[in-house]
Amino acid sequence: MRIISKKTGLQAGAMVAVAAAGFGLISYMGQEQAQANSPAAYGVKGFDTSHHNSHPIQWSASVRAGYSFVFQKATQGTGYRDPQFAGDFAGASRAGLMAAPYHFYDSGSGAAQADHFIRTARAAGYDGKRAGQLPPVVDLEKIRGRCPAGVNNTQVAAFLTKTRQAFGVNPIVYTTKDFADTCLRGNTSALANSPLWQPRYGSGTREPAPVGGRYWSIWQYTENGSVPGLRGNADVNVYKGTLTQLRALAHLSPGQTPTGPGTGMGSTTPTTPPAPSTPPTAPSTAVWPLLKNEARGVNVTTAQHLLAAAGQSLTADGIYGPATRNATAAFQRSHGLTADGIIGPNTWNKLVRTVGQGANGAAVKAAQAQLAGYGNRIAVDGAFGPATRNAAMAFQRSHGLAADGIIGPKTWNKLVNGTKTSTPTTPAPTTPAPSNGKLTQRQALTQLAAAGIKAPVGRTSLAGVRARTIQGVIALKKASGCTIVITGGTESGHSTRGNHSHANGYKLDLRTRDEGRCVTNWIKTTQRKGAPRGTDARWHGTLNGITAEYVYEVPRSGGVHWDITFI
Repeated sequence: MRIISKKTGLQAGAMVAVAAAGFGLISYMGQEQAQANSPAAYGVKGFDTSHHNSHPIQWSASVRAGYSFVFQKATQGTGYRDPQFAGDFAGASRAGLMAAPYHFYDSGSGAAQADHFIRTARAAGYDGKRAGQLPPVVDLEKIRGRCPAGVNNTQVAAFLTKTRQAFGVNPIVYTTKDFADTCLRGNTSALANSPLWQPRYGSGTREPAPVGGRYWSIWQYTENGSVPGLRGNADVNVYKGTLTQLRALAHLSPGQTPTGPGTGMGSTTPTTPPAPSTPPTAPSTAVWPLLKNEARGVNVTTAQHLLAAAGQSLTADGIYGPATRNATAAFQRSHGLTADGIIGPNTWNKLVRTVGQGANGAAVKAAQAQLAGYGNRIAVDGAFGPATRNAAMAFQRSHGLAADGIIGPKTWNKLVNGTKTSTPTTPAPTTPAPSNGKLTQRQALTQLAAAGIKAPVGRTSLAGVRARTIQGVIALKKASGCTIVITGGTESGHSTRGNHSHANGYKLDLRTRDEGRCVTNWIKTTQRKGAPRGTDARWHGTLNGITAEYVYEVPRSGGVHWDITFI
């Protein structure tokens, strides 16, 4: 049966979600039913969304209409982030819907895709344990009628294992029998402990065919439904169990309502009080700095980190350029604000998020960049440990605030409005570019290994590569979060034209396939597109003060790759 999924506009195959430890969804065994119930026979209703839906979504209208849960697209493959996810997740949670993110499984290893999904979900405040958070979801659909490249039972198992370890929860699978039979070749052992979420559209009441002898727990029965609060068609689901069972799965006790998203703490239990249903803001009389084109400094770095925490792909370089303006406008659209690309009071109030000891992620980096600006000797590493807490308490005491070590709206407002005495050491927009002498092969490989970058293989040489070239590719890895594979350096065979050539140590070639898909997506979505070089597309950007030119090179002889110049 050909099943079209509105989430991608492609053939639907399988989706995996994660069940809360200790509760587990209902899993049904047996032979295929000759006659099934109508979806209307099940009273617990939900839906799923992505950037394909019209925005903004009026989540409260969906709640008033009796919908209880929603799954929201967060990521795809190893590099893509849904631009609507962070805003959707926050809005749905605060409206009272039980919510969870899902990942669309694409090419790349299962482990690498899980890492990307986990990072993105945590950055949006999802840890799988807060009140109202349902199991996270990974989507294994067919793409244009074909199985995702490299998908098999082993890769699915790797994804599920990593996700389970990250969130402490057990996976659920949304799949069709067709996907299991063709893409997994009938080997569904990775799904053995996973309750099923399955699609089955069309007329009649026949339910989805079982997979591995087990029936669905959640049934996506239409892609053309109507959900109050959503414009256009919607994917609509029913849950086979009771509302009490689903609420238990979402960590909700009787009478309790879902809270807003967390602070990116991952699996660590937050030490700060749960967020109220309406996000806290600074006093209405508070003054916030205005950030727009050409602005520079720690406040820009802070805003860039906060945008990244909200799911935007952005490098925190302290310069308010086109990439920051575009990310700001996207954030504003997803939060119902005027999308002018300027960060003023309304945008600041939506951007800042409360962080405390135990939190991790880009929002913590934003706070650390501010605290470092006041002379505190702390690393901007995204981990809210004792040093960050002590610096926060010292700042609060000196500014007449309650010294609890928790950075909430009032502390954020004081931080960004104060006069900085120094600039943070990491990241450092004003840090001068490193010396650009030539390195030996051993020096280059040592620096790359320390940064977790795969050493080049085969005839690729790095002897004589420039110091800034190595620092540039390390900065690229940090900014993108991608696996970097170097396929070309200073070896012979490259063009020697111009001063900034491979032979002179200014260029590196990077892989575009497999792991390279992540960095390809990052470059194309965050860097400035420029005029082509001949017939090859070209982008430009700055990485820690190093100018980068990215050319998507398509040689006549084959071997597509990124040709990157660091100056």
